[in-house]
Amino acid sequence: MSFPSLAAFEQALADPRGPDREAEANARARQAVLTKPAGSLGRLEEIAIFFAGWQGRERPCIDHGRAVVFAGNHGVTVHGVSAFPPSVTAQMVANFRAGGAAINALSDVAGLDLKIVALDLDRPTADFTVAPAMSEEECLAALNAGADMVAEDLDLLVLGEMGIGNSTAAAALAARSFGGTAADWVGPGT
Repeated sequence: MSFPSLAAFEQALADPRGPDREAEANARARQAVLTKPAGSLGRLEEIAIFFAGWQGRERPCIDHGRAVVFAGNHGVTVHGVSAFPPSVTAQMVANFRAGGAAINALSDVAGLDLKIVALDLDRPTADFTVAPAMSEEECLAALNAGADMVAEDLDLLVLGEMGIGNSTAAAALAARSFGGTAADWVGPGT
């Protein structure tokens, strides 16, 4: 599913699909008749009901799961927001691809197909403190790189990101999207 324009992306955000409430109700009813004390599985029961709603079936499953790590370099690093230089992003991507990172082990244990998507690491975004980080075309390309990782047959999609300066960019996006002050969103980084 690719987006032909930012307007198409914004439309998709404006009209998101929600969970299947009937599947949730059926999963909740199923939990009540299983041979176990009510609530004995704790949070696992809540997760099963949550999955049932999003998968649209009473008995959720994870036959085909995928983990995706998106990597990019952020122009805001010119302000020394990280203890590491931007070149470390490419080193980490190489480590992911070689199978040497925690995400590799976690994906293997969970039986998830791991994809690494490096977004133009040789060309960081602009410094968002002085200009937009991306042009509309660059933003649309990044959004579509994400959309391209979604497949109809996925039962679970685990998303992650990495890139030197990513916490600063994420905090700025969260503040812009959800409100609040910088102090509400910025915590200790590296």
